[in-house]
Amino acid sequence: MAAFTRLHYDVGKIPLGDLVRKVLAVDDLEGLAASDRVATRETDQSTDYHKRFYEAFDAVEPAYRELARTLLGADAEHHYIQRVPTFRVHLRNSLAVGDWHRDSDFGHDPNEVNYWVPLTRAYGNNTVWIDKEPVRAEYGDVIVFDGANTWHGNVVNDTDISRVSMDFRTIPRDKYRPNDKKSVSFGMPFLLGEYWDVL
Repeated sequence: MAAFTRLHYDVGKIPLGDLVRKVLAVDDLEGLAASDRVATRETDQSTDYHKRFYEAFDAVEPAYRELARTLLGADAEHHYIQRVPTFRVHLRNSLAVGDWHRDSDFGHDPNEVNYWVPLTRAYGNNTVWIDKEPVRAEYGDVIVFDGANTWHGNVVNDTDISRVSMDFRTIPRDKYRPNDKKSVSFGMPFLLGEYWDVL
């Protein structure tokens, strides 16, 4: 059984990369400057790029929701989605996520499904690794995998480009159970109206 499924969407109709580039006020997402230190689990969400993305998420939200609706299709009304996607910046000489992990190690429900959305090219040591294998992907791809129960992470980016991506989770409404544990990235309880939302 494959560790992931690859889906595609039309970046002309859902221009997430362009929106994120504008929010970050940069000309080229792949050209983000190399880091002078390797990120840790405590610092991997604390760059200026993360701050800009989350502060201006309102500008990205309509396209994000359109992407989720497109990917889920007729099943959208039967799922909850992560209200705010997690933003990742894999700068050269650094990491995008500080630790290898399964999301269930951090309080996530085992029924969640992960959607990883690269906004740049992703390959070699700048990409996400699932089950110890690097995932090659392009802007317009979406990698769907069982992040709650599958080991995933990344390694120090020694490629020529920085990788930018976002990821989000869904859960079937009939599997949802209120959970007061808090997400690592946002410190937000796994509750409807907090971490989870309807489309």
